[in-house]
Amino acid sequence: MGIALPQRFYVVGAVAACLVIASHLIALGSAPPGLFSDEAGFGYNGWTISHYGTDQFGTHWPLFFRSSGDYKGPAGVYLEALLTAFLPLTPWVIRLPNAVAGIALAFAAGWLGWGLTRSFAVTLILVLEAAFEPWFFHLGRTMLETDLLTPLFYVLSLVALAAGGDRRLSSWLAAGIALGAACFTAQPARFFTPALLLIVVFAFRHTLRGARLAAIATPVVLAVIVLVIAGGAATARLGAVSVFAKDGIIGGAREAVWDYLQYQGPLLLFIRGDSNLRHSTGFEGLLFVTAAVPLVLGAVAAWRRRDEPLARIALLGTLIAPAAPSFAVGVSARRDVVVLPFLLLLLAYGWQALIPWLRARRIRTAIAVACVLAVAAPYYLDYALAYPTRAARSFESGGLDAIARAHDLADGHTVLVSQRLGPEDALVDLLPDPRLSDPLGSVGIHAMSSPGDLAAAQPGDLLVLTWADTPPPGSTLVFQEIADGPTSLTGETTRVVVISVYRR
Repeated sequence: MGIALPQRFYVVGAVAACLVIASHLIALGSAPPGLFSDEAGFGYNGWTISHYGTDQFGTHWPLFFRSSGDYKGPAGVYLEALLTAFLPLTPWVIRLPNAVAGIALAFAAGWLGWGLTRSFAVTLILVLEAAFEPWFFHLGRTMLETDLLTPLFYVLSLVALAAGGDRRLSSWLAAGIALGAACFTAQPARFFTPALLLIVVFAFRHTLRGARLAAIATPVVLAVIVLVIAGGAATARLGAVSVFAKDGIIGGAREAVWDYLQYQGPLLLFIRGDSNLRHSTGFEGLLFVTAAVPLVLGAVAAWRRRDEPLARIALLGTLIAPAAPSFAVGVSARRDVVVLPFLLLLLAYGWQALIPWLRARRIRTAIAVACVLAVAAPYYLDYALAYPTRAARSFESGGLDAIARAHDLADGHTVLVSQRLGPEDALVDLLPDPRLSDPLGSVGIHAMSSPGDLAAAQPGDLLVLTWADTPPPGSTLVFQEIADGPTSLTGETTRVVVISVYRR
């Protein structure tokens, strides 16, 4: 017999759903500002697949897509292909897959909260947490990788096993398919998904046997085999970013331990966030500081309920997930997306413990809401008013417009594009045929790969340069792409030059 839902739950749920959807889609193409070259790479490769059946280098239907110094995962590119088959290639469309994944993740988090607690309040709060905590919200508005597809598939696998789902073979198969699909999303999932499979098997070790074990393990094993066959494409740049590449075994191990502690520490999570403005806004942490209370309570509750499989998964996942990103140089919010499902589990347990205490006195609820608004309002004000200027250079704001305008002004001369921009912005702008031997050359563009290319520019050529490039002597400034606005909520209006176009 089902639980009767009060009418107000439907009203509040509908309002929350509309808020989640609108917040992820409105101004998606302009906030964050610009379009970083990684995002452009996903978009152009998706467009070439949908129109020509090749990647940007003319390879037919690849699994992994070679781009500037890296490989793009198949989930993101093929989603772009579906969209660009009938939509124009714009920044809004390019970012749409992650936005939709963010919306779906919020609803999946609520589903998980309901399966764990059967609480209307926990369900609603988890939807809002997964939609509006800075880590989730910001990643849902970029397309540097299909970052939110990874936690989405992980959460769906946990949903399948929650609330007695582990007693059904179909649930184990659904969980296995979700985990297998996760292997083809963001790069961290290629390494962590087998570890998550082992965590799930360990958590359900007393009941997981025979057909159920095969149902969850087979899709993951098949996905890993595909990744192994793909070889270097699946692990591109792994050696280059390894902590052992520069400092050796001892130094690398020391750096990995330090990175792990930072991933688990308050500075990254609640205070400063990721220093890379493409991954985080630089204002407050990856999570609001108010999330620390339910997270701590959730960890305590999960420990007390550690005999339950999902509580064990929450604890082990939170401890183990940041380990793999720790072996890459530097701390990155995008590499640690694999920890997000376990934070949602802890939040569910924490809010389940906290809500009865809050409901005991209305003043407690009022204070809790006021605290959340006090930390959330400044973050979103900063996101709207100051972050666009602060992040303009990080996202190459104005790059697409500058290349398009320079191409129109070239008058038969070559347009040289800075190596700091990469060729993908020009490809998205001009959409050349990828089957040609030199697609960009066919539309009068040369993507520079070294400073020597700049020195070799001919008289009359146009140079699209970033703020960090130095134009050759004798060049004439034609126009600039500028970001105007404050870089902080308390700062004055600043003029930031992002792109400059010169004529040689």
